Amino acid sequence: MVNYLFFKGCTIPANLPNVEKLTLEVLPEIGINLEESDEFTCCPDPIRLQGANQYFWMASAARNITIAEEKNMNIMTLCNGCENTLGIVNYKLKNNPKLKEKVNEVLKEIGREFKGTIEVRHFLQVLKDDIGLDNLKQMIKNPLTDLKVAGHPGCHILMPNEILKFDNPLDPEFYDKFIAALGATPIDYLSKIDCCGVSLSLAGDKEASNQCIQNKIIDVYLSGAQFISTACPACFNQFDLGQFIASRENPQLKENPVPVLYAIELLALAMGRSFEEIGFNLHRIKTPVRERV
Repeated sequence: MVNYLFFKGCTIPANLPNVEKLTLEVLPEIGINLEESDEFTCCPDPIRLQGANQYFWMASAARNITIAEEKNMNIMTLCNGCENTLGIVNYKLKNNPKLKEKVNEVLKEIGREFKGTIEVRHFLQVLKDDIGLDNLKQMIKNPLTDLKVAGHPGCHILMPNEILKFDNPLDPEFYDKFIAALGATPIDYLSKIDCCGVSLSLAGDKEASNQCIQNKIIDVYLSGAQFISTACPACFNQFDLGQFIASRENPQLKENPVPVLYAIELLALAMGRSFEEIGFNLHRIKTPVRERV
């Protein structure tokens, strides 16, 4: 077993409670033990807050990291945005003594100090580095041999590559390998590395965001995939609720919807859970799998 402090972030507990529940139930079955903490706050957001005040963004992230340092535990998160924020700040403070000193001046006011003693990893990085996909294959109880899945790694786990060092940002392979390890067929498609559009939505350009969703979903549908899958809650919401909203104005999306599965949901299916048990009924896009085979 590997032990991690579970950083849930904001979006998953608020909008995807089934994913939080599945994580705590399923990951111990594949050798990942999680400890919870109620001291964490927002990571914070790597898009809006970093752009508004990078110093405050760093200090807030550093506070979260010190909680894990006190427990002498590495952090595991399910969110690309949380991984991006915490991973970048952890790296920069470890490698920039002056910046570390400046941030610690702020943390001192609340009795905390960033020391740089732990690591931050996304769930997919834990699978890659600690568990290994070959080992994961041996633990699968219900190979997903009938499913064709288009993987969407998402932007914030891939860049900046020199810091996060997870996968090739121009030609990512690990998510497809993860899908294959579960017994499903990974489907390649042209817009795999394109952004889901959530950054545009956060900037107030809903039309451009909807265009990103449309391009992605239509591309996935034409590729022959039954599902699109991601390990990022922001991307998940774009492909689920965002697709549902965008389909009101786009006949192609309405006629050819593509349901989304979170990485943990996909893993839970492979570990023997049913679609009902993973909370698929909570999704907005619920096209029956039989119709997409």
